[in-house]
Amino acid sequence: MKKFLKYNILVLSVLTVFAKAQETVPYYHQYLLGGEYLFNPSYFGTIDDVVVNGFYQKQFSKLSEGPSIQSLGIHANVVDRVGAGAYFFRDQNGPISSNGLAVGASYFIPIGDDDSRTDAFSFGAGVNFYNMNVDWSQINAKDPNDPYLQDGSNSIFIAYINLGMQFSYQSFFGELSAVNIPLTNKRSIVNGIEQSPTRYFLHTGYEYALDEGFSVQPSVMFNLDTNSSRMTDLNFIAKVSDDRNYFAGGLSYRIAKTPFGSQQLSLSPLIKAEFNRLTFGAVYNFSMSKLSNFGGNSFMLSLGYNFENFINSRGFRYR
Repeated sequence: MKKFLKYNILVLSVLTVFAKAQETVPYYHQYLLGGEYLFNPSYFGTIDDVVVNGFYQKQFSKLSEGPSIQSLGIHANVVDRVGAGAYFFRDQNGPISSNGLAVGASYFIPIGDDDSRTDAFSFGAGVNFYNMNVDWSQINAKDPNDPYLQDGSNSIFIAYINLGMQFSYQSFFGELSAVNIPLTNKRSIVNGIEQSPTRYFLHTGYEYALDEGFSVQPSVMFNLDTNSSRMTDLNFIAKVSDDRNYFAGGLSYRIAKTPFGSQQLSLSPLIKAEFNRLTFGAVYNFSMSKLSNFGGNSFMLSLGYNFENFINSRGFRYR
């Protein structure tokens, strides 16, 4: 009985921390499909094109009211070494709906000797305007007169700031960011709703060139937050590419740890590609917990297009 109780407390704590009902952009595998800027503003304008892409994530596929998240973003090099971008997202989780709009900018510093954007350091900042609402009519409450069910106690608005930096140098890459730093409503509880914890991301890896046009990329992502929980992704991606197009596939293994213990979350195969400026990707998350027996697995799809830069035709300035 104690073992069963401990397991359920662990699973519930993992869900509470990572289901992200009160979080700005829920964190899944967007960063592996070209969505790094969603969690690190220093990625705004990382290539010369105007990048437009969108993401759709469905969690617990067996549940009709399972969480889903949609996001749409755009970013580009806008002048000299400056990048800028914006994105919109919507998160629906049963009676809880969240919407947000973020804007940000970045600055790039070349660190190589060959005037290449592949060897560079950048830092950035962004502001996220986040609003969450709870539709209490969808909840069968034990006490319908509970004060939290009354008007004025079912929504929250918070402005967050996101900070980040990243580098790439001779096949090494790394990034560090802090997101969801509250600028408003800094109290722990607002209208009976807990605000999102501040999150810290550390991602690093290396791209091994095994042959011309073929490489492999191992990496690790650490996700820590102020609720004393952490999540770790171990990633491995193989890539075939030419000057403009590529096709890649790989695996991501995710584990989580909270004050109640550790839990294997998922094993996720993924594919992604770019063909004639069109980009797409897909991730399927095989759940490694017993919750998948009734909740099912989850998946993510991405689709985008890299337009020729009509904002800054001069391009990136190296010197």
